[in-house]
Amino acid sequence: MIIKIIENYILGFALGVMLECAYRSINARRFVLPDFFSTQIYAFSTMFLYLLSFLYLPIAYLVIVIAVITSGLEFIIGYAYLKFKNVMLWDYSKEFMNFKGLICLKFSILWVILSLIYYYLIIPFI
Repeated sequence: MIIKIIENYILGFALGVMLECAYRSINARRFVLPDFFSTQIYAFSTMFLYLLSFLYLPIAYLVIVIAVITSGLEFIIGYAYLKFKNVMLWDYSKEFMNFKGLICLKFSILWVILSLIYYYLIIPFI
């Protein structure tokens, strides 16, 4: 089981780097390599999703738990980096329904969708 958790962490980190790189590069119109810490949300989320797969939750509960965990991770990582390094890894302050510019409704919904795709389409094959 420890090996599977590590595999999910590595896969989540790799997918996160690719997603962040693509998203940031498209927005900046130049190649942008994401910060190591900003991609940790993906790595920790995929580990969590793997562990969550053992609970066999109904979809409604699964969506709620995923939303809380992914948005919570995003907030904690973003807040910690802002507090200790005085650097804002991302800025959602112009987004609708944001909290301190660190999380927002749009990206919380995106994390749930990406997490469900990972949960149902990738975890069963790992």
